[in-house]
Amino acid sequence: MLADRLPPLNGLRAFRAAARHLSFRAAAEALNVTQSAVAQQVRGLEQALGAPLFERHARGLALTPAGEALLPPVEQAFRLIADAAERIMQQAEVLTVSATPSFVSRWLVPRLDGFTRRHPGIDVRLSASNDLVDFRRDGVDIAIRYGTGIDPGLAAQLLFPADPVAACSPALCRPGGTLDPTDLGTRVPLLHDSHFLWAEWYRAAGRDEAEARRGVRFSHTLHAIEAALLGQGIALVPRPLVERELRAGQLVAPALGVRLPPGRGFYIVAPPELWDTRKIAAMRLWLLSEAAA
Repeated sequence: MLADRLPPLNGLRAFRAAARHLSFRAAAEALNVTQSAVAQQVRGLEQALGAPLFERHARGLALTPAGEALLPPVEQAFRLIADAAERIMQQAEVLTVSATPSFVSRWLVPRLDGFTRRHPGIDVRLSASNDLVDFRRDGVDIAIRYGTGIDPGLAAQLLFPADPVAACSPALCRPGGTLDPTDLGTRVPLLHDSHFLWAEWYRAAGRDEAEARRGVRFSHTLHAIEAALLGQGIALVPRPLVERELRAGQLVAPALGVRLPPGRGFYIVAPPELWDTRKIAAMRLWLLSEAAA
């Protein structure tokens, strides 16, 4: 077998360092071992090869013909190993982040260059999906999800509270920027996303939940927000996703007399065994700093 014919690897490492410096003492300093350990490993290599590799002189070392013949392939082999290891480590620093399309588009992407500048060695891959993540099957490292609770089998941390707000174009409001609850679903169409929160709002208001089925349904919150901006109706969506438009006056949040129970939020989630790995910890801390800002 090939492995049976290989000379001692520790001896090759010591030989390479000694050949570079032509000194056992300097080689020992480079390898952080004792000088006697380097000399012993080189002697073991010479015995395995059946040929001297160095001429020992009072002023240092000189390579023998056998040593000169051995050094180039040893250097090449260690370089190939180092290159392969570097490629593997670079691959290990790819970070796949899963989040809903709306969160990715409206919150994460506008800030993401801050993370890439701070961590240039981590390549981010964004997976935008409303589907629940199977971390092992989907190859996802960390996810951001919206809701009131997280799978107890996952490590989780609240990124920020995100109670829903009813948002619409100012053009749909009555004079004074108000809406009458009776306007909902009649004069002002309901805009639904995948969370179907209007049904919950109607229950809280004591109104017929069947009325909440009216309106346009979107698979992504992002599209419900876009429709609201175009004046097509009123959307019930996480406030952080429309905060910018509310401040700019492009959307308004008229008081409707009923609010959904608090407790919803965006959560950072990941497998517990990966929670403190370098790349996931870097993303967690950056997300929390952005949320705090």
